[in-house]
Amino acid sequence: MPTEPSQVCLCTPSILLEGYTSKGGFHEVGKLKLYVTGPSAAKSGIVFIYDAYGYSDQVLTAADLLSKLSGALVIVPDILGDAAIPPQHQSLDQVSEEEKNSLVGKLMGKINEFRDFPGQILDGMKIWGSSWPSIEKWGIFGLCFGGKVVAVMSRKDTPYLVSGQAHPSFLVDEDPELVVIPHICLASKDEDPDKIANYQTVLGQHCYVETYSENIHGWMGAKADLQDPEKMASFEKG
Repeated sequence: MPTEPSQVCLCTPSILLEGYTSKGGFHEVGKLKLYVTGPSAAKSGIVFIYDAYGYSDQVLTAADLLSKLSGALVIVPDILGDAAIPPQHQSLDQVSEEEKNSLVGKLMGKINEFRDFPGQILDGMKIWGSSWPSIEKWGIFGLCFGGKVVAVMSRKDTPYLVSGQAHPSFLVDEDPELVVIPHICLASKDEDPDKIANYQTVLGQHCYVETYSENIHGWMGAKADLQDPEKMASFEKG
């Protein structure tokens, strides 16, 4: 498994947005902080895993839009906590090597080869089901490292009916081989095209793959420039 996020993820400048008024709210449920948006009586729920930059305005915008388009309750768990890279670090190329190593080391320590996130999220879902008892079915979607979390949680005995990822990171060939539910993979121009194509090859009709060849890694997360009409259109399409 790769030992850190892609250099494109770390070194492409983030876009700091100002003035977005989120439609949902933050909650402390169980041991996790959550951003929750959408109808509380929804019958469908989507767990949305953010990128390495945590609760950016872009992620909140995406969660609100996902709920609006799907009618689902969308839950964004704070699985990185203070290990998320602060969005104000526009690019880790612009900080000292010492600070970069500290930020990446803290992030990777929390990621811990993705050993802990599945149990953490599944434990959370037991509580979320009590908090929002109308939800009958669940999906999961993730950005960047969150896409890897989604791939890991789309394996045998998954509680999810569908899953998806955008501009995924930590790509390895075995991921699609272990996915057992319908899956969508939305890539940017910066991911390894062979590893992206492998999803379609392995999963066939149970997978939808599209590469946004004009968009950078992070175009649906902290790197998204939502003030650019063309980039906003790609964001909304994704």
